[in-house]
Amino acid sequence: MYYITIFLAGVGGGFVADVLKDNTLEIPKKINGKIVLGSLGGLIIGGAAGLAIDGSFLTAFMGGFMGKEVITSLMPQKNLKKE
Repeated sequence: MYYITIFLAGVGGGFVADVLKDNTLEIPKKINGKIVLGSLGGLIIGGAAGLAIDGSFLTAFMGGFMGKEVITSLMPQKNLKKE
């Protein structure tokens, strides 16, 4: 149960980071035959980063926030056109 709580704290941090980025949440969708995770990807990254950080709820939240921001800034950005 402890790991689920820490994961959810990281998810919360990823959620806040995603909302603060552009004040929206993006639902997953399929574009050009590829699945784009949208906000769900940020939540998964945030939860994983929260688990990787020290065992505190607050540090897991901050790890989820910063982990999502750091990992997405390192990824190559592509503009997917809707068709």
